[in-house]
Amino acid sequence: MSFTVNTLRNVTTACQQMRDHIKTIVFRPDAHKTLDITFGPTIAAELIGRTPEALAKAESKGRLPQPKQLPNGRRYYTLEDLTQIREALGIHVGKQPDEDAVVLAVQNFKGGVGKSTITKHLADYLALHGYRVLVIDCDPQASTTTMFDIQPETLIDDDQTLGAFLSPRSTFSNFAETIRDTPWPTIKIVPSSLGLQDAEWDLTSTLREGGQAVRESLQALRIGIASVTKDFDVILLDPPPAMGFLGLNVMAAATGLLIPVPARQLDYLSTIHFMDTIADNIEILEQNGTPVNYGFIRVVCSTFSPNKPGENDMWRIMQATYAGLLLGQPILASEEIKNATQAFRSIYESKPSASHQTYTRCRDNLDAVFGEVEQQIRQQWPSTSLTGVDAGVSVAA
Repeated sequence: MSFTVNTLRNVTTACQQMRDHIKTIVFRPDAHKTLDITFGPTIAAELIGRTPEALAKAESKGRLPQPKQLPNGRRYYTLEDLTQIREALGIHVGKQPDEDAVVLAVQNFKGGVGKSTITKHLADYLALHGYRVLVIDCDPQASTTTMFDIQPETLIDDDQTLGAFLSPRSTFSNFAETIRDTPWPTIKIVPSSLGLQDAEWDLTSTLREGGQAVRESLQALRIGIASVTKDFDVILLDPPPAMGFLGLNVMAAATGLLIPVPARQLDYLSTIHFMDTIADNIEILEQNGTPVNYGFIRVVCSTFSPNKPGENDMWRIMQATYAGLLLGQPILASEEIKNATQAFRSIYESKPSASHQTYTRCRDNLDAVFGEVEQQIRQQWPSTSLTGVDAGVSVAA
C-alpha cells in the first residue's frame, strides 16, 4: 500500500476516533442522541394550534390525560405527548391520505451556503408542528445523515441502502427498506452511505447504453419516492453539490425547490450560474422523457449578518432581483446555530448556549422563515391550498 493511501487511511481512522470521542461527550452516557425536549403549556398549545386554556379544559374534562409535572408543580409535555394530543383531539395538520407528499429539494451547487443545516432545521420544525417527514440524504458527504446520528460507515456492509437502490447493477429494489428511524418519532431518514458515490458511477455508465437505460437511471429516485409518497407529508432532499446523475435524480424527483443564497457577492453570482444550469438540466430531463414542473421555487437568504454593510447591500439586490421568489425573512447568522450543529443538533433540540434572549431571537427567526416555507408546502395540497394553515384541523378542543 502506498504512502499516500496509508497516510489518508491513518488520518481517517484518527478523525473517526475523535468524532466518536466527541459524541461520547455530547451524548453522554450512551454516545447516541436522545431527544430531551419538553414544552410548557403555552408553547405546547401554540404548537398544537390551541390556547393553553383549551388544553386545560380538555384535560379537566378527561378528553386528554393530565400532563406531567415537575417537582415544583409546573406542567410540561413531551414530543410524544403532542402527537397523542393531536390524535385525541382529531387535529390533522398534514395532507389527506389520498394526496402525495411534497418533495422539496434544498439545492445550490455552492458549498457553505447552509444546505444541510437548513434541511435538518426545516425537518425538525415541520416535525414539531405535526408533520410526518422523510429526509433523503443524497449527498455522499453525508452531513445530514450525521446530524441525525447515523454514521455512514456503519452501512458499508448493508445491502439495503440508497446507493444500492439507485445503482443499475444492484438487484435491490425495495425503496422502503432504505428508510431508518431517527430520534424524532415523526422523522424518518434515508441516510447517505459510502456506496452512494459508486451509484453515481453506475448511473453514469448507462450513457453508453442510451435510450431506455438513461431514462430509467434519471427516474430511479422518483420511482422510489413514489412508493412511499402517501406515507409522509413532506419529503426533504439534500442533494450533492454537483449536477451529476445523482443531482439529476434529485431534480427529477422534487416537486418544489428551496435555494439557499448567502448575502455575499460571490455566492450571489454563483447562483446565477446555478439557476441557468438547473434550467439546462431540466431541459435534458424532459428530452429524456422525464418531465419536471415544480409547484414552487423559493430563494432563502442564508447566514445573513445585518450589521455588515456589504450584506445589507446584497440583501437589497436580492430583493430586487428575485422579486416574488425570495422569502420575506432571511436566516440570520447566529452562534446558536453554529454551536448546535457542532453538537450534532439543531436549534430545536438544543438549550441556549449563550443568553436565553439570543437563543429565542434565533429560534423566532427560524420559525418565521420556515413558516413561509410551510405555507408554500401546504398550497400544494388541494385539501389545504385554499384555506391556509388550519385547513387540516378537524376538531376544536
